[in-house]
Amino acid sequence: MTNRKEAAVEQFLTLFHASELNIPAIRAALAENARWQPVVPVAAMVHGAEAICGEIERQYKLYADCDCEILHIASAANTVFTERVDSVRMLHDGRTVLTRVTGVFDLDDEDKITFWREYWDMLDIADQVGISGEEMRKMMVTSVPA
Repeated sequence: MTNRKEAAVEQFLTLFHASELNIPAIRAALAENARWQPVVPVAAMVHGAEAICGEIERQYKLYADCDCEILHIASAANTVFTERVDSVRMLHDGRTVLTRVTGVFDLDDEDKITFWREYWDMLDIADQVGISGEEMRKMMVTSVPA
């Protein structure tokens, strides 16, 4: 049975993994002072809802057809854990890339995301995209300073 916090995260992931971004809806799901670390520990932390939305828009210039299959979801207090398989189509060559992701979300009392971090194997993705690990690291450098 899904609780309120889990439902909020599922709804957010639906917004984030869409063919067309709805930035106002994504923004509404985030607390003003939210933080996001797209790849722990490699990517820098993105601070603030506006900066997070900007980084999401930047990433959507790299890929399309973003989809998310939640395999497992669980929560403890205000923290929600997801195990997912995300897939995207890279815009530069049309290649489909699959990513096994563990996402961890902290939410406030209004069910807004305050801290979002994602763990995935960057070298697996680099292999699928056909680039080196160093090139992948450069790709994941957030455009927003920490």
